[in-house]
Amino acid sequence: MAKKKLLWVAVMALFLASCGAPKVLITPKTEATNFEATGNYSQALTAWTSYFETTEIEEVAGADFAQAAKTAFKAGNSAQAISWFDQARYKNYADVGMYQTLAAIYKQQDNLSKELSALEYITENFGSDNSEVNTRLLAIYTEIDANDKALAVWETLDGTSKNKEENLDNYFEVNKALENEAVCDSLAEVLLDKNPDHLDALEWNAKKYYWAGQKRYEREMAKYNANKTRKNYNTLLKELDLVTADFKKALPYLNKLWKLNPGKEYAGYLANIYARFGDEDKTEYYKNYMK
Repeated sequence: MAKKKLLWVAVMALFLASCGAPKVLITPKTEATNFEATGNYSQALTAWTSYFETTEIEEVAGADFAQAAKTAFKAGNSAQAISWFDQARYKNYADVGMYQTLAAIYKQQDNLSKELSALEYITENFGSDNSEVNTRLLAIYTEIDANDKALAVWETLDGTSKNKEENLDNYFEVNKALENEAVCDSLAEVLLDKNPDHLDALEWNAKKYYWAGQKRYEREMAKYNANKTRKNYNTLLKELDLVTADFKKALPYLNKLWKLNPGKEYAGYLANIYARFGDEDKTEYYKNYMK
């Protein structure tokens, strides 16, 4: 009897082993997230499509549409991404990544208005502490001459972002437009410390010193010509020394600009400076580029 029981147990064990473990069904949604985790966005896109096709729309969460849309964008299908984002919004769902992705799509499409709307939605609904969003907003506001908004965004940037040349460039342009000369003077020096070949900063310093000297020259010559006395002549000589000093300050920046971009744009400044210095050869050399 005992032998029969042992035989029966052995047979059952063999039978159960042959059946194997029960299979676990993987849903298309799970497949999609698994593919996303490995960076296989094309396969993930296919899985999300299958999930939506086999699931009643009432049962699909807005977050699923948003996640699928982000995946579609990464897979290079912007049209599908926008369609699924629309579904997410229809279900009253929104998150930062969703609108950042929308902004990226509109940037690719060169649709500045829609890109700006997406970015502003983020700051209005999720706060203004996103440095990536703020950096792009600063660039857009600078481009469209929304200078007050650009200044407001600048104030929200953290120290690291404010030290990036890209953001300093835009802040420089805004302050030039607003004629904040003292701020521009400081920014020009910061930009040249970062990039000695920074064209706009070189131009700012070159023109600042050149026009300081040129305007002083014209002003003092007019005063002297209006009343040519010995006293005024002595005053003129002192003022002309200051003119020379300003031109000497402008010259290194103009020489650098000439090396970077020789031609008519800077030739007039250089010709005039060397004329004031009495250097006829260099004056004629640069005048040849003014024709």
